[in-house]
Amino acid sequence: MFKFLKKVKFILPFLKKPAKAEESLSKAIRKINFEKFQNSIHYKILDKNYFITALTHRSFLKIRKDPFKEVVISNERLEFLGDAVLDLIVAEFLYMNFPLNEEGDLTKFRSILVNKRFLAERAKVINLQEYLLASNTAIKSIEEGYDAILADAYEALIGAIFLDSGYESAKKFLNHEIFIKLDIKWLNQFDENHKSKFLEYAQAHTDYIPEYHVIKEEGPEHNKLFTVEVHIAAQCLGIGRGKSKKQAEQEAAKNALQNLDVIEKMGLKKKK
Repeated sequence: MFKFLKKVKFILPFLKKPAKAEESLSKAIRKINFEKFQNSIHYKILDKNYFITALTHRSFLKIRKDPFKEVVISNERLEFLGDAVLDLIVAEFLYMNFPLNEEGDLTKFRSILVNKRFLAERAKVINLQEYLLASNTAIKSIEEGYDAILADAYEALIGAIFLDSGYESAKKFLNHEIFIKLDIKWLNQFDENHKSKFLEYAQAHTDYIPEYHVIKEEGPEHNKLFTVEVHIAAQCLGIGRGKSKKQAEQEAAKNALQNLDVIEKMGLKKKK
């Protein structure tokens, strides 16, 4: 009998762990004020599960060491769906509402409306960061200006609305959050395609194509900082830093566009 009780005593702690883990999951989800969240996004939720997934960053799953973690998945698959839905709705809106603009203009507008910085700004407007299930490190990176987590969550939210009540509901959400206030001036403040501008200048005025080189990587995997140089004819014209290589390249091109006089001084301009 004594041996049997010892075995039971040994097993009991392991039997309790799943219950504690399940409670921790429930506690995290209960922290989401869905009534306030619905008011923020101006949408009536039918199935909360889609939105719990949309709000779950992968870092949340990594900090939960329990056998129930398969119950909740990260928002990455919903982000994939939301990205596609966003692309279609934006393309449809631009085609229908800008009939006098050429394909090049529409492509430019669409690239602005779906880029990370723009989506992160829209996410901040609805206070999406307040509802995210994420690690403290991920939350801190948002506070430090890392746009990707918020932008991805915004796309996942679009995917959740699409699954919850269809294409028209997703379109209504984007119309209220983006399209109703859309104008060219507002779009232009998010036009950060400095690489394209610098490439156009280089092709028009020199015989060279800009080349970008990563010269430094700093920080942990989840929060890296890249330093990039842009070169014309092996000469550095600009340096940029960013949370991603693309962001750093854009910053380098932006700086290069402010140093165009250097190209002429170096004798790199095309001969007339």
